[in-house]
Amino acid sequence: MQTFCTIVTTDFLPFAKVLFRSLKSTNKNCQLQVLVLDDVNEPGIEGLNIHSIYSLKNYSLFNDLEKKYAHTQTDKFRWSLKPIFISFLLENNFDKVIYLDPDICFFNDCQFLFGELNDASVLLTPHWRDKNPLKNEENFRATYKDGLYNGGFIGATKKGLPALKWWAELCHYKMDRQNLLGIYDDQRYLDSMPVYFQDIKILKHKGCNIAVWNIHECKREKINNEVLINGQYPLIFIHFTNETIQNILNNNDPLLKPYLEKYLSEIKKEGIDLSTHFQQQSKYKNSVYKAKHKLRIRTRLKRFLFLLAEKL
Repeated sequence: MQTFCTIVTTDFLPFAKVLFRSLKSTNKNCQLQVLVLDDVNEPGIEGLNIHSIYSLKNYSLFNDLEKKYAHTQTDKFRWSLKPIFISFLLENNFDKVIYLDPDICFFNDCQFLFGELNDASVLLTPHWRDKNPLKNEENFRATYKDGLYNGGFIGATKKGLPALKWWAELCHYKMDRQNLLGIYDDQRYLDSMPVYFQDIKILKHKGCNIAVWNIHECKREKINNEVLINGQYPLIFIHFTNETIQNILNNNDPLLKPYLEKYLSEIKKEGIDLSTHFQQQSKYKNSVYKAKHKLRIRTRLKRFLFLLAEKL
């Protein structure tokens, strides 16, 4: 058996429902397991199963993580439970599990993602940030600050249980954003996973995990009225982080606007109006920010000077 999963607090349960509907719209047989960190009385529906935090009470490392993070750092507690919840599902009836952040939305068939796990212990997806510092230096440097892989998507099979246990232990060791230590929450640890464990696979489909960070390496193109990534990859799912949404609203990623509108409409059905929220953000309304973000003047100047120096 195979399943997708996510972890939320009660106030983010509407986002999990939108994620589930997007999965079902591309494949009616998809399942989503939702771990809710606080009390919730809402029952699941067919294909969407709600798990209480108490289901993990006797699971390895859970109590230690709860003591360290649950009462003071809710986000860190939620992130640290990714490897625990994936492992729990793998040891309880599922052979393949894919974790997704709740702010992800699918637009094309996702079934092939489980096929990617046929010969893998763990499946990672790269950020696909800029590989050339002269195009966007800030985004290039983020690869080495935030990590090669995105922690919002990770798949695993039973072969991956040792790697997941290692990841959970590192989350318990430390979850901070400390550049000098090479730590970025739970995410930077994933960089080392292919070194220490066998059959770690990197998802090369560039239509997956589309977001602000891969706007240049995963070029959006409209071909025959379809948005393709780099002219060949169908757009499978978008990671609607706050910065991704702002970037689309600022018209820096215009081909994703219809997808954002659909996503905002689905969120609104759950009683949450994100459009109003982002329109009120001073960062979005600031014309100087828009120009700076779009033109990247400093990076362009550095590139010009570099090219000039090469000719001298």
